[in-house]
Amino acid sequence: MALKQRLLYLSSQSTDPRSPAISQALHEPVKGTIVEIDPTKTGIDYDSVYDAICDGWRVVHFPDQRGSIEYSEIEVYGYQFVLEKMEEFND
Repeated sequence: MALKQRLLYLSSQSTDPRSPAISQALHEPVKGTIVEIDPTKTGIDYDSVYDAICDGWRVVHFPDQRGSIEYSEIEVYGYQFVLEKMEEFND
């Protein structure tokens, strides 16, 4: 078993980690895996970035808080946080 980094991209409604999450993309450290939307899944794994932190995820990137993004872009993408979690994986 090897310790590997999992990445979770969570977009939220604001830069506050407790604001509601609106989308996610989970990147697993396993060759051949792809990131895609699961049509059978309802909702996302965490209601907020804060909830993910409470589950052991660490924030490695905070969204830009300088206000350089146009409002229309924020409506589509939200504010993206990148989180990591180190876990054991079989090679």
